[in-house]
Amino acid sequence: MLTDRLRRLNRYKEIVSIFVKYGYGYMVEEVGLNDMLSIKDRLIADFRHGNVEEVGNRMRDLLEELGPTFVKLGQLLSIRSDLLPIEIIRQLEKLQDEVTPVPVEEIKAKIKAELGSSVEELFKSFSNECIGAASIGQVHEAVLLTGEEVMVKVQRPGIRKNVYTDLEILLDLSTLVEQRYEWLEGYHLREMMEELADSMRRELDYMEEGRNTETVQLQFSENDKFKVPDIYWDYSTSHLLTMERIEGIKLNCLHDTNLNLEEKRKVADLLVDCFVTQILREGFFHGDPHPGNLLYNHDKKQLGLIDFGQIGRLSSSMRSDVTTLMIGLMHEDTDLVVKAMYRLTDVPTSVDKKQFYDDIDRISKKYSTMPLGQMNFGMTINELFATAHYHEIRIPKDFLMLGKTLITVEGIISDIDPTLNLLTLAEPYGKQLVKERYDPLKMGKRFFGQAEDFASTFLKLPGHVDDVLKKTKDGELKVNIGLSDLPELFNKIDRISNQVSFSLSLLAFSIVVLGLIVGSTFGPHTFLANIHALEIGFVISFLMFIWILYSIIKTGRF
Repeated sequence: MLTDRLRRLNRYKEIVSIFVKYGYGYMVEEVGLNDMLSIKDRLIADFRHGNVEEVGNRMRDLLEELGPTFVKLGQLLSIRSDLLPIEIIRQLEKLQDEVTPVPVEEIKAKIKAELGSSVEELFKSFSNECIGAASIGQVHEAVLLTGEEVMVKVQRPGIRKNVYTDLEILLDLSTLVEQRYEWLEGYHLREMMEELADSMRRELDYMEEGRNTETVQLQFSENDKFKVPDIYWDYSTSHLLTMERIEGIKLNCLHDTNLNLEEKRKVADLLVDCFVTQILREGFFHGDPHPGNLLYNHDKKQLGLIDFGQIGRLSSSMRSDVTTLMIGLMHEDTDLVVKAMYRLTDVPTSVDKKQFYDDIDRISKKYSTMPLGQMNFGMTINELFATAHYHEIRIPKDFLMLGKTLITVEGIISDIDPTLNLLTLAEPYGKQLVKERYDPLKMGKRFFGQAEDFASTFLKLPGHVDDVLKKTKDGELKVNIGLSDLPELFNKIDRISNQVSFSLSLLAFSIVVLGLIVGSTFGPHTFLANIHALEIGFVISFLMFIWILYSIIKTGRF
């Protein structure tokens, strides 16, 4: 049957992948089974023939030289452990978006074109040396005529055209690759490129970045432990962003300071507090929290956040499920983890629920038994994503963004103090969130909101039913059938055909009996009475009827 063939094919792929994993890729190549390998497995096979670190470095250097679009692609791929081997992931995590600065004359010309006045007319002073140059823009310090110290972020001339061209190429290539290799359909490359394109278009709009900054600023408006810069809208456009200058040292430079271990741990706790608030309370969080975007002010004991070009968003229900996931991982509660994964992802009906549960249980127990200093939450998230993909479970982009953010934050915490652990630091906040979740007043609000949603759905139901009936009448109703549904579909077809066969046999038998009755009414001396065909036909029909009935009952499909 088809399902048996698919099962055998999947087992072939599994066996071939394991052969490659243990260094026997040459046997796979010799036999001619290379086509069964995924991109990930083929890369691993290549590694067996060369230096793993060298291959990863080359890929990282390639993406950096290709420019901002490909750097962002590499950063997106750095959380796809289901697609690439861990050796490549580690190199992609090191991708740096740093380039040679644009000459200051070009920057000043860009500012004049955007704001309509020269730099000398707009600013009291403007530094000719940039303090940060990325592939999309660069930042200069300046002082407004009113005396405020600011940072001016200017987009590189012509960068939008280059990025848009690269995005079109990537979209075309992803389509061609998916058409060429059917086995890549499960990786949804086209959708991945569309997400990348949407993210980069947003990042190129500095006005949106300014709005994102103000939204995060509102999150901490009553908390002086965190600082988000003010935006000066009169000096900002979609290509230019002027913001308040924030004092502080980048978190990756803390080792160069005289901070003692206790204060460093307070910085780590501040970082966790910051992202728990953004992710689990507000659902609007910094999507690129690398150390250069986080500053610590030692005098004010304050954590500063800058650069909100990439933003993640979580709905209220997703925030609740993420909390459940983290608590489940903290307490080795596989049921909670599986429950959260079902809600956070798109699980197909064909998934093997028992196998999926066992895989999640293995991950949960694996990391719960590690010593505190060795526990790697980022690796746990990567394994959860890889397991989900193995079971053909779709992961929404917001959840992927969350995973990337948590992995980055954990890396910063580990750099501050290797003995610290993200989950341990987040546990008090998680417990508080659980208490708030079961607060009677908040539960009442959620129930009221769900009741409103139900009422709205109920009111729309007649319209939906009418639409289905209309499409059915017009012959426009479409039904999607997956491979996992085929056995059940064939079973139903067998039942229907058996019922039709039984009905026809019963009808034929009835006609024969009716003929005998009609014949007997003419009396014993009629022409029909001298013909024994009716008796013979009756016996044959009766035997056929019994045989068909026996066959149908034997199949059990009636």
